[in-house]
Amino acid sequence: MSNREHISFLEPIKNPPTYSMDKEKRKLQLTLDVQYEKNNIFSFYKIHNTPTWTRVFSSSITQEAGFTLTGPTIEIRSNSHLTIQTNNRLPQEEPPNAPATINFPHEFNTYNLHTHGLHVSPESPADNVCMKIKPGESFTYEYDIPKDHPPGLYWYHPHKHGSVAIQVGSGMAGALIVRNEFDDELEAMGVKEHILVFQNIAVNEHGKVEDQHQVAKFPDSEYCITVNGQYCPIIHATVGELLNLRLLNATTRTSIDIDCPWFAQMYIYGFDGNPTDDYRLQDGVSLGPANRASLFLKISEAATPGAHFYVYNNAIEFQQMPHYKYHNNSPLFVIAIAQGEEIGTAIYAPSKPPARCVPPPFPSSFKVDLLKPITDDEITNTRRLTLQANTLDDPDKYFRGLNVSIDHTPFEGCEVVNHYVELDAVEEWTLVNESEFPHPIHIHVNPYYVIEVVGEDPMHHTLKLPFWCDTFQVPPHGHVKFRTRFKDFTGKYPLHCHLLYHEDGGMMQHVRVVKDASEIPK
Repeated sequence: MSNREHISFLEPIKNPPTYSMDKEKRKLQLTLDVQYEKNNIFSFYKIHNTPTWTRVFSSSITQEAGFTLTGPTIEIRSNSHLTIQTNNRLPQEEPPNAPATINFPHEFNTYNLHTHGLHVSPESPADNVCMKIKPGESFTYEYDIPKDHPPGLYWYHPHKHGSVAIQVGSGMAGALIVRNEFDDELEAMGVKEHILVFQNIAVNEHGKVEDQHQVAKFPDSEYCITVNGQYCPIIHATVGELLNLRLLNATTRTSIDIDCPWFAQMYIYGFDGNPTDDYRLQDGVSLGPANRASLFLKISEAATPGAHFYVYNNAIEFQQMPHYKYHNNSPLFVIAIAQGEEIGTAIYAPSKPPARCVPPPFPSSFKVDLLKPITDDEITNTRRLTLQANTLDDPDKYFRGLNVSIDHTPFEGCEVVNHYVELDAVEEWTLVNESEFPHPIHIHVNPYYVIEVVGEDPMHHTLKLPFWCDTFQVPPHGHVKFRTRFKDFTGKYPLHCHLLYHEDGGMMQHVRVVKDASEIPK
């Protein structure tokens, strides 16, 4: 096992090591080991490093690079096949292995793998999140990526109910990018790509993540959001340069809300992996837990060489006991405008001359059938779901004294199906939030098309409606209306809150897509 004795603070940003698919063969095979690794994370209040011992996705390339807090980036293509062998090298579970209720944290060393946002089969050996990989066991995942899969930024993380928050809160997450010819064009242009994986790892006094309260209380902790395992890294750029940023909110509960620097223009071209309908010129970007954004940052000719711009997290953090909200206002990363004498040195040494241009024409390859706007005449059914989070008298029960549910019923187990849907149905759903803080609701397999948001939006830079996503924060005492196509795949998969301690606590239901109505129980 590797031992990272050094924590990066105000140092040049490093992209995670990458597994890249051969674009001709359209196949990729890799191995992920789940094991404990030694690392260091930065304590903002103590201004020093804290040695940690947490669960991570480890691989040969992360070990070689000494990059063990964030999982490797996986690059694939549409119309391809991805094979991931995963080996559970964690210790055996200490008794008791199972709690009195399924909606309480348990089996922290047992996991499975979820390819978040990918439009793939929800059944084994693909994206089945009801299976368990116990200590000492291995499993080989096989994913067939559709021919018309939307290009963009997705991610992977564990999804075994009862241990999701603990494991993602330990660092078990990584970026997954579906590449296409647009990426090839950007590379040929010399456009630098930076992948930023935001994580919130709050360890205890022993440097471990072993208790549900650590995850829920991250905003109260002394630790900061890391970017690729680094604290406040520096992105170097030059006057007039075009940067390609891939932002992934892999935190368990924290929103990311950043402003566009005054000396730049921000063009969003993808959200939750799904390409937008055109470039969205924005004055900032908002990412709830699990959200991703792909964007260009065009550095103005008016930028001052030598200037450093600290990019802060301006998101409102909703605490739960008692109910109040405050701004994070913590630095995430720095954009440094290189001076003339720095270019070509170790401080700023791009492999190719910096791209000095405006974004290229919006690519026609982004137009895929799955993401066509959904019209009124396509709708075959409507549904209404309600979200609850009730405070309990005992703050040690569940997660920080909350009892969470959908339609007033906590998760009942993998055997229970809450919604049956026919394949190729097109439905309109309304999610009503009956609680005092937002719930980022994620649905597996199929993206959804947000058409209406009612309530106080906790984010500052939400995209203009309508848009496609796979996770969206339902405002407190508000509602969200969206439409979705149940295409290509039958099987069972969940919808749930991506405040991951809420998912573990029971804010989850199951959908089963069937071939025809004869399979729906009467």
